[in-house]
Formats: sequence, structure tokens, C-alpha cells
Amino acid sequence: MCRFKTSAGFSLIELMVVMAIMAIVMGLTGGLVTKAVDQQTRQVELQKVRQLFKRLSYQAYYSGYPIALRMQGSQIAVTVDEQVTFMDFEQLVFSPNDYSIATNSQISPSSYKILFNDTIKEFQLDSMFQRYED
Repeated sequence: MCRFKTSAGFSLIELMVVMAIMAIVMGLTGGLVTKAVDQQTRQVELQKVRQLFKRLSYQAYYSGYPIALRMQGSQIAVTVDEQVTFMDFEQLVFSPNDYSIATNSQISPSSYKILFNDTIKEFQLDSMFQRYED
């Protein structure tokens, strides 16, 4: 006759130790994951700004109306034929500036600045047409 039964499974203490280890690992990697997500969001928003300027360059060229933009804070205000449209951004903070897109699709000024980690980064804006160089 067997007095002791061998039980299959984990004790409560073993499960609590595993949960504590998992909590520590998640705490260490959670910051890295959110940092990576924020960086990807910022890259997507920078691409959206480039695409916005490109689209508005085509619109100004083909419609014959100049377009005005104002970047301020985390918002871009686009004025087309006296109609204003606002675009909000989550990660980007723009240096305040006014832009104009002429009917020949030339963007003036040709760069924009954003505030990132207490430093200002400058990004060039590409024109719809590339200049012919000799």
C-alpha cells in the first residue's frame, strides 16, 4: 500500500515565482516596445508630410491656384482657394513657419523643421519637378 501520492503539476509558490520573473521581463522590455512604436509612428508621420507636400504640388500645378500652408505646433493648416483644412499629428512638433506652393509647383521655403528630443531637425522638401542642371 502506498501512503504518498505523487501529484503531477506545479505548486502555488512555483507559479508565483514564474509570474514574478515574467513581470520583471515584461517591465524591462515594455519600454523598448513603446519606444519602437513611437519611432515608427514618427517615421510614418514624416512620410505623410512629404506626401502632403507632393500632393499639394501636383494640385497647385494642375488647378492653377497657389496653396498656402502654416505649420505650427503639431498641426498643419492648408489653405486652398480660401478654404482651410487642418491636419493634426501625434508625434511631430513643427517649428512655426508659413509655406507657399506656387502654380509651377515650387515650394517656398524648401525645408521644414521639427522639434525632436529638445533638438531641432531640418528636413528638405522635394519639388515635383527636378531642376535641369548643365
